[in-house]
Amino acid sequence: MFSGCRHEKPEKLKASSLIEAIETAAENGVSVQEVKNIKQGFTKKFDRWCVDIMGIPPQYLSNDTVLSTYLTKFTELNKPIMALVKKHYAEYPDLNESIEKCISRLKKEFPDAGEFEIFVYFSQFSLTNTFTDTVSGKHVLGYSAEMFMDDTFALYNQIEGMPSWIKRYAHTDQIPAFLAITYLNGRYMDKQTRKTMLDEMIFQGKLWYSLLQLSPDVAPERLLGYSSDEWKFLQKEESNIWNFYVQEKTLFSTDFNRVFKRFFVQGERTTGSGLPEDCPPQIGNYSGLKIISAYAEKTGKSLKQIWEETNAGNILKQSGYNPIR
Repeated sequence: MFSGCRHEKPEKLKASSLIEAIETAAENGVSVQEVKNIKQGFTKKFDRWCVDIMGIPPQYLSNDTVLSTYLTKFTELNKPIMALVKKHYAEYPDLNESIEKCISRLKKEFPDAGEFEIFVYFSQFSLTNTFTDTVSGKHVLGYSAEMFMDDTFALYNQIEGMPSWIKRYAHTDQIPAFLAITYLNGRYMDKQTRKTMLDEMIFQGKLWYSLLQLSPDVAPERLLGYSSDEWKFLQKEESNIWNFYVQEKTLFSTDFNRVFKRFFVQGERTTGSGLPEDCPPQIGNYSGLKIISAYAEKTGKSLKQIWEETNAGNILKQSGYNPIR
């Protein structure tokens, strides 16, 4: 009688932290042997971190002496920040479990997704996005730990060149869904038609709808990077936003840069003639989310089926979405 009440435990994911490995190795300076150990343990993940994230010339990957000197100096320079990272994440002991739950939901929706592992690294505040790669047949989902220290982290306001809107996407509890979405973006981005504004709206709507489905324990506005007031604005002005697209004849425009780019870019607000000064950012994404939500409810399609439908016009028509009525 009680069998239906049992909760399935999410599958354990392999997780590795390059930060911890370098910190441990650097207690007395990173020796050549310790470099060899790190390279052996992280393989392609270490190579990608060196070249793509830290900008080390590829020719130095085989020179363990050079890498020993680099990692020793890297640790000395970043030791204070690494200490803050360690202290911050100690306050989130359930983070790995949250990631496992999110990936478990992803695999349930996409049974052919394969296997995943998590890679944690440090980018010196240079890489704001999560990334995905394939190593030994597994999808490696990586994130730079210092970029998800919550919007109250003081250094985000002090680092030269870092835009203020980054803090919208710096919450630690956003990590699980962001990792899953990075995989979906990589899997489907090249298969989606993105010629018109409606196409882009549907694509971004799929991403945001997936975020909410895969991380239902996080408030939608927090997950999508809005304040509570901005979220209320979007809900209240939903019909006016849609009417604006219709009046301006933007929905079927193919001019991304001059006509509709502003509706999708990350920032502090959406700007332009005809919009209020306090209009939140990415209103095109929000409208896409509303269309996909209506489409899912109307058709009963699974997340995978939603992604596999690539005709934006069909999706809009079948969704019945028209907030102006």
